[in-house]
Amino acid sequence: MSMSSVAAISYRRARPLSVSLKSSERCFSSTAPNPKQDDPWWSLSSLHKRVATIIATSLPDSSRSDLHQSLSKSLNSADSHKSHSIAEAIVSANARDVSVQQSSRHNAEKQKQIEKEIEQKALKTAQERMELELLAMKEQLKRKEEERIRLEKEQLKKREVERQREEAFTKWQEKVATEQQQEKETDDHAQTAEEEQNNDLNKDSDSSVQEQHHPILGPQIAHLPYKRIHLTAATKLASLPVYEKQRAYRHDRAKEMAKDKKKTLWMGIPGVISLMEEECGRLSILDGQHRVGMMALLSEEQRKIVEKNQNVNGDNGTQSTNDDKVDPLAQLDLDNILVEVFLPQQKNNNTDTVLVDSKKQQPPPEEQDDKAIIFTEINKAEPIKLLDLPGVTNKRTRDVIDYAANHFYNAFPEMFSPSQKCRAPHLNLDNLRDALFASEVIKREKVGSGGELVKWMAKKNDELKEVYTIGDVMDGGKKVSENALKKAKKHEFYLGLESTWLYK
Repeated sequence: MSMSSVAAISYRRARPLSVSLKSSERCFSSTAPNPKQDDPWWSLSSLHKRVATIIATSLPDSSRSDLHQSLSKSLNSADSHKSHSIAEAIVSANARDVSVQQSSRHNAEKQKQIEKEIEQKALKTAQERMELELLAMKEQLKRKEEERIRLEKEQLKKREVERQREEAFTKWQEKVATEQQQEKETDDHAQTAEEEQNNDLNKDSDSSVQEQHHPILGPQIAHLPYKRIHLTAATKLASLPVYEKQRAYRHDRAKEMAKDKKKTLWMGIPGVISLMEEECGRLSILDGQHRVGMMALLSEEQRKIVEKNQNVNGDNGTQSTNDDKVDPLAQLDLDNILVEVFLPQQKNNNTDTVLVDSKKQQPPPEEQDDKAIIFTEINKAEPIKLLDLPGVTNKRTRDVIDYAANHFYNAFPEMFSPSQKCRAPHLNLDNLRDALFASEVIKREKVGSGGELVKWMAKKNDELKEVYTIGDVMDGGKKVSENALKKAKKHEFYLGLESTWLYK
């Protein structure tokens, strides 16, 4: 059965997610499984497993469609945290921040209430993402049906043109022997009929490329051979999944971007968000995930401004006529974000396409997919880490490094900074990942898993703990500051004081 057929069946059989999932919200906390020790309750992996449990336990077999079963399986997989929407990542990041704040207060009842609220938000964001994916599949089926009908009409019109030509030619033959003038008139008539039919075909062709409206992406403003251009609401983008090979979403970075954006609201939202549309209609974010996170935060602030205006000025929310009192953020247009949607290659076309240069050496087979090719092309000129480029290293190496780096990031949140130019004793998560890759620790130390790399790094941290004392330790010829060493001792984390441990 084809993918489009499966999608169509799933769409017909599935109960609305808003009904199916909302009915199980009240039992979310009680039915959620205990997450693994390595996964905090607020992590994407843990939240996904809880949502999967809701789908598996709250709906009878007769009500679980192919879509429900596919969602439950994908959310329960070991790599589910790699396929998420920005909205889901924001929920997890906010939960992590709250967890750090509450950990020192020892208020079990308050912590339990916070976890319940976060779990309900996670359920809502997962529901929104899957509803959009279902809507995208439905839209793709609709487009394919419209294309089939258009081609069928063109064929019918072409056959009609041929019939009229044959009829005109027959009349011309009947009259040619008796009257030359009639021959000329008949020929003119046939030519006129042909021109009229061609004009009709041109009109149909023009109407087929008129502006269309995508149910998720909004109005289409251009359709090129290899991509479409849309104006999309930021709230819709926040519910789309991110390309699974993208670098991890960093919520603290999105918050910094939102803070900086408030200083340049006059320019709107520059640049373009890049998406990929698969054959089945599924959409994913290839480039711009942190800008989407930034816009999601600004959109939430806009909502609060509107509510405040409604309380002050009445139900209509009309703002004061005094321009000095109008919040500039309220005027930022977040409903018309420029989005480019790349289309999959036509596999039966020539290999020399707009996406692939046949004269250049092709990437390995596992990287020969449209998303990887476009993602690499976009990020060649961007400050993306070498480790995150498809084809640079294998999946096992990347997974080992990600596991270890995220372990220390979660264990020592106070010692990590969102800035890539942070000073000792802090580390930046992406810089740490890149340093682990560049130093070839995995190859040199024969590391076989993420757990082994965690043990190796913990051993290096213990060695630095024994060495460092105030006033007599040098880092590359420069004395370590007293404040930096004091903070490292307070949190028992010394890896950010220097980088020589990577090569010893």
